[in-house]
Amino acid sequence: MSYHLYGFIIGKEIHFDVETGRMYRLPSTRANKNFIFGTISFNETMLQLFLYLLKHARNREVTKEELFKNVWENNDLSSSSQRLWQVLHNLNKKLNTLGLPADFIRNIKGCGYIINYLDITPVYYRISDLLPNSEQTKERVKLVNILGD
Repeated sequence: MSYHLYGFIIGKEIHFDVETGRMYRLPSTRANKNFIFGTISFNETMLQLFLYLLKHARNREVTKEELFKNVWENNDLSSSSQRLWQVLHNLNKKLNTLGLPADFIRNIKGCGYIINYLDITPVYYRISDLLPNSEQTKERVKLVNILGD
């Protein structure tokens, strides 16, 4: 039985949906009488970078060279240290708007980058659990084939 990555839950309130490329915050406290919903979306490079870091940099450092190869070169993009810094800077700013710490993605000087947050849970689904012949199933199968996950 094959499982595919749906996304990640970060902390108790933040959800990252890989398929839509969106991250949203749903407050979990019932004490707040107001419903506050926050969402951010990513451009393609930022999405690929964030997804790669969530998959690989939670337990180890990921080097710049690894990011250049797996995020930029594998997507036929031209890489540079300046471009990496710019995308990471903008990504951290977006993550901060949802309440994640400013150093969620941390640079370890001379080594690479790590995800500096412990409470991250990957969420998987089984294609076989989706309704057969539904548009949702067809779209997810296409997405799985594209992402290779």
